[in-house]
Amino acid sequence: MKIFTAVLCLAGFAVAADSGIPPLKHRFLAEDESRSQLLLVDVAHPENNWALKFPERYRDLQLVGNQRVLLNTSQGFREYDLRTREVVREVKDAKFTGCFTARRLPDGRTILGGNHKNGVFFFELGADDHVLRSAEFPTLNTLRTVRFTPRGTLLFGAGGERIVEANLDGKILRTVTVPGAKHTYHVIEKPDGHWLAATGYGFTIVELDREGQVVRRWGGASAPKELGLHFFSGFQLLKNGNLVVCNWTGHGANDSEKAPQLLEYAPDGRLVGQWHDAKLAGSLHGIIVLDDLDTNLLNDDTNGVLGPVVK
Repeated sequence: MKIFTAVLCLAGFAVAADSGIPPLKHRFLAEDESRSQLLLVDVAHPENNWALKFPERYRDLQLVGNQRVLLNTSQGFREYDLRTREVVREVKDAKFTGCFTARRLPDGRTILGGNHKNGVFFFELGADDHVLRSAEFPTLNTLRTVRFTPRGTLLFGAGGERIVEANLDGKILRTVTVPGAKHTYHVIEKPDGHWLAATGYGFTIVELDREGQVVRRWGGASAPKELGLHFFSGFQLLKNGNLVVCNWTGHGANDSEKAPQLLEYAPDGRLVGQWHDAKLAGSLHGIIVLDDLDTNLLNDDTNGVLGPVVK
């Protein structure tokens, strides 16, 4: 496994200064899709930065405790130790081919989701990694990430404009069409029952109420064109209500030169921070802001804000 360290280039700060938008001040893990790597970036202490090269492109990531991060692979999942950046656990099986997302539950189960010729699929694995059950949704497609509601149901984008709530028995419980979405990527549920969704090429985060009506939008066509918004993918809701979102700009290793890779929005829609370092990173599509998170604990965003899970 190739490991190397890197320091934030000053150009990243220059871009932020020139635009009038301050740089992000966070410490974060970022999943770099276009260069197949995981980054740790500490803006205040760039000497702590590192990058871990992957053998393939992953899409989802989660802190699962004991200083480990879980990432899906195309046929299962891997866990990496954040201290050594080495693989410490791996599950791989051809029946999981097409896997795009992996989530760990408090009781040790792992949920895998992805796409194959029969539509969207999910597998539930026990703590011993054996399959407990599976579900298929032949009318759905284009799953990217899955999250859980407080009810224990699955929440994900599918088929371009849709958000789907379903269960592991293979039943669709609710679908909502998101106006302006073009490849709905990532969805979470807030404590008030509202859903936040990244709309892909719609380059917005949209909040929808329980009736599926749009309450708020972040980003979108009203943003300055010079900002270069392209595709909103993974995001995180912070404790102060701000949203940090990946602005993915292409599969090419140098597509990150086109626009800021991370954006931070205040609850009122103002853009209050950005991060752009095309030398250090390619196009990002997954983010975990680490500021006050304990990487020794399992963390999840079932209640909206990412934080430790109580068993």
